Amino acid sequence: MTAEQFKERFLHLYPKLFALAQATLGNDEEAKDAMQLLYMRLWQRRVELVEVENDVGFCRTMLLNICRDRWRSVGREPECLPHDTEPLTEPHSGFETDDIRSQVELFIARLPDRQRRIITMRIQGATTDEIVAATALSVDNVRTILSRTRQMIRDFYNKISR
Repeated sequence: MTAEQFKERFLHLYPKLFALAQATLGNDEEAKDAMQLLYMRLWQRRVELVEVENDVGFCRTMLLNICRDRWRSVGREPECLPHDTEPLTEPHSGFETDDIRSQVELFIARLPDRQRRIITMRIQGATTDEIVAATALSVDNVRTILSRTRQMIRDFYNKISR
């Protein structure tokens, strides 16, 4: 892949990916660093990228892995929603999926700190016991917060996907 092909294929994704990095890391400088690392890794793997069919999904996954590495390196939880690469709707609805996912991500980013932190930890794969240890809340309290937050997200998703 030539430099021109690379630019044409990946540079237009920068604003959307940068917004994801900002929301996920909660800091402009860290987001810029993550984006620089993302594009450096993309460039290094440009030969393999010819076979990639979903550029957005591939870049999102790489970016989220970079963000997770940053969280682990400083020993803190994510600031916002980490994203799975599984679509929220049918895979062939492309832009609609990205739009709905972005709206849900923004909804989660606007949750109160405690709810956002707990749901983010759960999405990252933390067990209830791990969340209890990290937040110093009771098991029942964590379960209640998770249940109510999930319901709020479901209600919001149902509202926007109609």
